[in-house]
Amino acid sequence: MADPVPGLDPAAFRAALARFPSGVTIVTTRSEAGTPHGFTASSFAALSLDPPLVLVCLDRGADCFPVFTAAQRFVVNIVTPAHAALAVRFATKGEDKFADAGFEFDDQGIALLPDAAAVIRCELERAVPGGDHVILIGRVHDARTGDGEPVMWYRGDFLRIGESAA
Repeated sequence: MADPVPGLDPAAFRAALARFPSGVTIVTTRSEAGTPHGFTASSFAALSLDPPLVLVCLDRGADCFPVFTAAQRFVVNIVTPAHAALAVRFATKGEDKFADAGFEFDDQGIALLPDAAAVIRCELERAVPGGDHVILIGRVHDARTGDGEPVMWYRGDFLRIGESAA
């Protein structure tokens, strides 16, 4: 754990970050043994169009951290409001994340949500340390969109696009 920054109130920092709405994703991969793994991430962004790169941030304390940093491929599923409970499950340690979740598996055996707002399949280009997280940079090799609208995370709760925050 890094030394605290003098004068920075950690609670105020977290509250400031919560004022920035972000999309919600469920990121999946599989271990060398073929076991599916995943986590919920709101720190996801496009990095480059040429070459096609995205980034997603993973907490170093996540149970799936070693699997993702060793994986060759991962999938970013951009979730819809219908996936809110599933996103909470994937953000929780110790849950049986894939049980009755409606995932399909691609030709590499990686879970994807068939009714996601978008599915982006990536090869791990690089894992870059970033404080208490690692930044996974993925080279996109396939992307598709679905019919659903994405959901956002804002001030500790889900927010639908076009909906007013309380």
